[in-house]
Amino acid sequence: MTRTASASPPGSDQVLYLEPPTRGIDGFTTHVMTYTTAVSLSSLLGRPFYLGWEVPASTPPEYASLPDFRDKYGFLLRSPRSLVSNLVDMPADRVWEYDPARPNKLEIQLLHSHFVTTEEIKGKFEHTPIWDFFSIGRVGVTVEEMQQYDVVEWTHPSLAHLSVFYFLRRADKEKLLKDAAVRFIAPIESLATEILAQLGSFYSVHTRLGDFVMNYEDYGIDRDIYRRSIETIFPDASLPVVIATDALHQRLMFSQIFEGRKIIFIDELIMDEFRGRYFELPFRDFNVLTVLNQLIAAAGLNFIGTYRSTFTGLIHRLRQERYGCKDFDFFPDRGIRDMFGPDMRLVPDQRGFFDWNSYSRFTDEHKTLSWRREWDFDKTSIDF
Repeated sequence: MTRTASASPPGSDQVLYLEPPTRGIDGFTTHVMTYTTAVSLSSLLGRPFYLGWEVPASTPPEYASLPDFRDKYGFLLRSPRSLVSNLVDMPADRVWEYDPARPNKLEIQLLHSHFVTTEEIKGKFEHTPIWDFFSIGRVGVTVEEMQQYDVVEWTHPSLAHLSVFYFLRRADKEKLLKDAAVRFIAPIESLATEILAQLGSFYSVHTRLGDFVMNYEDYGIDRDIYRRSIETIFPDASLPVVIATDALHQRLMFSQIFEGRKIIFIDELIMDEFRGRYFELPFRDFNVLTVLNQLIAAAGLNFIGTYRSTFTGLIHRLRQERYGCKDFDFFPDRGIRDMFGPDMRLVPDQRGFFDWNSYSRFTDEHKTLSWRREWDFDKTSIDF
């Protein structure tokens, strides 16, 4: 944490500056997480935010360029690219100009290595087990400290959800979480509602292949173990399974994993039955298809996602924000298979005051804590 001192008192031109980790080339879901962090911190501090490096995010899936899919999905390669601020519908106090040379600045690296609290709470809990259990070695920054500076700069502001970031009174924290709930523009929300009405009751999954297969040595799909997971978490074999995936071209694999089940690929459903409605949307790029996948998958009676995927993380977040669902289920890839019990669900292996303290795997590093899993909102606060 670097403090640049100045005699200038705080004033009405105070600003919050947030900069994404890779200067904008992160995926769209990471941009959504950054944007909601900006909205929430701006509300907490009562100052506008400037979001650095907001550029078009995400690239179309591999299948869109394949011969068998190009006629139906090739437009994803050509459509004008949207920004998160084009697609989310969240009240925001935002400025569009920023002078990095301004004095009286507080510069903080790595948002996920910190948490926000107040002087009152710090004075009451610092050096206690509750403080230690919440922080897991992170640095606490108080609202009062930040308000001494005209500019607060923070890097890497992408969190799966802010529940792990705020150590505040429960009522104050719940209001901030509500203000930061993800909401998309009306045309997208309306189309998602229309699709869900047609689907009725269903289970949902998100299976990530593509870059995960290349980037994670311990990631892989064991079809027999995946089938066991599906049988346990999706007990009613008569309900369809709705699939969000970047691997629409891997149909044989999906038919083997979901043998005996009716499967519906969200991308196919949209382009076969709602194509006209889709092309009426303000934007039609892959970001929009991503949002619809997440909104639809979030409404499943039960949902199984892919560990380490921010795409899955946002679905878990939407499930909790919109439906009160706290079932954080993942497919048992090799990276987390040792954490599963006989029911193919994650098994807590330790105890503590807060939700993440129950799983040693998620407290290895701040980054893991921040975006590899969702947390039960009710178990991220204590009553003072």
